[in-house]
Amino acid sequence: MSVLASERLIVPISSQDKQRVEARAREIGVSTAEYVRRSLQNFDPAAAGARQKREEEEQELALLLEALHTSRAATLAQLDRTEAALDTALAYFAEKKAAAEQTAA
Repeated sequence: MSVLASERLIVPISSQDKQRVEARAREIGVSTAEYVRRSLQNFDPAAAGARQKREEEEQELALLLEALHTSRAATLAQLDRTEAALDTALAYFAEKKAAAEQTAA
C-alpha cells in the first residue's frame, strides 16, 4: 500500500553527493525523491554498523598478520642461531667423548 507523500525534507548535501544520487536514480529509472525513499526503506543501520565493525576487524587482522610475519622471521633467525650453537656443542662433546675413549683404550 502506497502512502501519498505530503511532506518535504530539505537536506544540505554536497554537489558531488547530489550528482551521485541523481545518477543512481537515473540508472534505475526513478526520480531522485523515489530513489531517496527506496534508499531509506532499504537502509539497515545494523548492517552498516556490522560492515564498519568488519572493516575495523580486517584492519586489525592485517596489522596482526604483519606482526606475525615480522616475528616469524625473527624466530626463524633465532632458531638458526640456536641450531648452530647446538651443533657446535654436540661436536665439542663428541670430540671429548672420542678423546676419553682413546685414553681408556
